[in-house]
Amino acid sequence: MHTCNLKIVGLAFGAGLAIAASTIAASATTVLTDGAFTSVTVTSSFTTDPGGSTISTSAPCSNCGNPSGAGLQAIFDYTNSSVVPPTLIMSDVGFRDNLLSYNPSTQGAIASISASVDKNLTTAGSIASATAFNTFRPMIYQDGNYYLAAIPGPSFTSPGTTNYNTISQTGLTATDFLLYNFATGIFGSTNPNFAGDSILFGLGQISSFTAGVLVTVDYDNLSIAVSQTPAQTPLPAALPLFATGLGALGLLGWRRKRKAAAA
Repeated sequence: MHTCNLKIVGLAFGAGLAIAASTIAASATTVLTDGAFTSVTVTSSFTTDPGGSTISTSAPCSNCGNPSGAGLQAIFDYTNSSVVPPTLIMSDVGFRDNLLSYNPSTQGAIASISASVDKNLTTAGSIASATAFNTFRPMIYQDGNYYLAAIPGPSFTSPGTTNYNTISQTGLTATDFLLYNFATGIFGSTNPNFAGDSILFGLGQISSFTAGVLVTVDYDNLSIAVSQTPAQTPLPAALPLFATGLGALGLLGWRRKRKAAAA
């Protein structure tokens, strides 16, 4: 009998200690989406053939969405270029979505990002048939700098069109986003700070085709899911006291039974 009571008391005190030392891992996901693109800033653009290539954008594009309505559009026109194939003409442009904002310093550090977009890539012009690649580049704008990730989409036969495809990837970390300069077309080696200052999301488009090609890129339904770093949240202070009280009651009951047995 005494041994059993001692075990009960030990369990009560053990539970109290366990509760006092425990924490709860709390995490959350913030989902940011835009399909209307009413507040988009177009970045500076770069091309290796400024004399014979033009880049035009529409943000929003009123009738290029999926399946209809507003979207984003970038057109790279290489039809007047004098660059001799097979030399590639490199061009870029970016869209910073001012409605897709997240502040790690106030909303929680970022553990990872999942990005998704609907993309339609079309090529036309006086070019030979070839396989073309199709990449979605989610973009982060932080502290005046741009950072791009690369998510491969389905390749297609150019000239031609992909039609709208959903391109997505989960689990993107800070190292997946590299510093990029839209004015020079050069990647750097640094990454955004997922626990730092406020972030605006968007997307970038880097085009690489030969002279004679007209490239039209349409985007819609941009979605960014931000997973916050789990935070260790302490339990309320009253819970350890409650557990200690349970242990004291168990000890008191054991003493009373011991006295009764001795009498």
